[in-house]
Amino acid sequence: MTDITLEDIKDFSKKYNNNSVNKIIENAITNNGLENTMLNREIIIENQPVFNIELPESTRYDQKASYKCWIYAGFNMIKYNMAENLNIDVKNLKLSSNYISFFDRLEKANALYNQIAELDNVSLEYLEERHILDYAGEETGYWEFFKSLVLKYGLVPYEYMPDTEESINVDRITTVYTEKVLKDISKIIKLKEQMIEKEELQSEVKKYLSENYEILSKILGEPPKSFDYEYKDKQNNYHAYKNMTPMEFRDKFMNLYLEDFVNIGNVPKYNKKYDKIYTRENYKNLEKSKLLNLPITYLKDFAIKQLKEGIPVYIGIYVRQFRDKKSGVLDTRLFDYNGILGIEPLTKEEGLSIGFDKRKMHHIMVITGVHVVDDKPIRWKVEDSYGDKEKKNGCYIMNDNYFDKYVYNVIVNKKYLSEEYTKLLDQQPINYIDNAF
Repeated sequence: MTDITLEDIKDFSKKYNNNSVNKIIENAITNNGLENTMLNREIIIENQPVFNIELPESTRYDQKASYKCWIYAGFNMIKYNMAENLNIDVKNLKLSSNYISFFDRLEKANALYNQIAELDNVSLEYLEERHILDYAGEETGYWEFFKSLVLKYGLVPYEYMPDTEESINVDRITTVYTEKVLKDISKIIKLKEQMIEKEELQSEVKKYLSENYEILSKILGEPPKSFDYEYKDKQNNYHAYKNMTPMEFRDKFMNLYLEDFVNIGNVPKYNKKYDKIYTRENYKNLEKSKLLNLPITYLKDFAIKQLKEGIPVYIGIYVRQFRDKKSGVLDTRLFDYNGILGIEPLTKEEGLSIGFDKRKMHHIMVITGVHVVDDKPIRWKVEDSYGDKEKKNGCYIMNDNYFDKYVYNVIVNKKYLSEEYTKLLDQQPINYIDNAF
């Protein structure tokens, strides 16, 4: 084993101080910070917010501290279609994330209760080893979660189930609700150990779900079963729909068939093969998230085809590095960590395979534009859900090199897939328990 000796420290220091540039860099970084010192102005200038394929401008959602990017990205994907059918400006359409989140929490608990009830082995060692209880009450999600909730529960305009204090600052409700769900799990385990009848156990689960509904209603507000929907269209014509249900609102004003959209991923990880479908074993509400793993060029090709038809592209991405919030630029050349600090970057495959958490997908947004030259994408317009005060009116300008390294999946209509890849969608998904898509 190699030890660091005091002589080693002297040698390291001597080598460091023999290069006078090191002290200049040290002073610059310690006084101004890494990013302020290393920001490459030329890269900012190169990434102009100009796109030759682009959807109309819209109003930004602001998720605040809600962790609901997966819901807002879903809204941003469907809003153009709904605004057209409502005959209103897309800037005037706002949907309730609180409504979707309410049922997501309820369905996640139900999925977990049923999973525990059906398991033969409910030892704590097994549950911990399989990460089964890791997401008991979390406010996070994927495309499949959004899709399944909209298909089952419909949609509600924001005004009919607005945000509450706890719906936009979710840490408290997540802590309280997670403890409730895990307490229920503890009860289910004890009941299973007592070998009670299946019907009795199901009755207990229904009781827990009723309690959860009551708790969520007290904190988030009870979801409307119907509402009197009133609005004015672009021509200032008045419209009124009495006792409209969330399902009727969805069906009347959205004709995007969400079932036709599929999850195409690029996960070049040591244990993930291309042309295979992967699903997370222990994370679901009404259904699990699953993706068809393909090379990155396919994701770009499908995305461009969908944008040309006026439909935003829902994406999973990492945005905590090589980002300038002021300009909105995402570019892997933005900060020269290698040239200045000598840090050689991990490849996408290395970052995923070696378990570097920051390389995992953590945020969801939508692509609303792309600039293509000679059939090659140069930069992408990416709509975020943190308001319009930062970036370029709330949007990122993402260089294509960033897409290569930090975009992990796209949600696109399956009609863009070739016959060969369409057939791959029918294969049995491969389950796994890690959390890197």
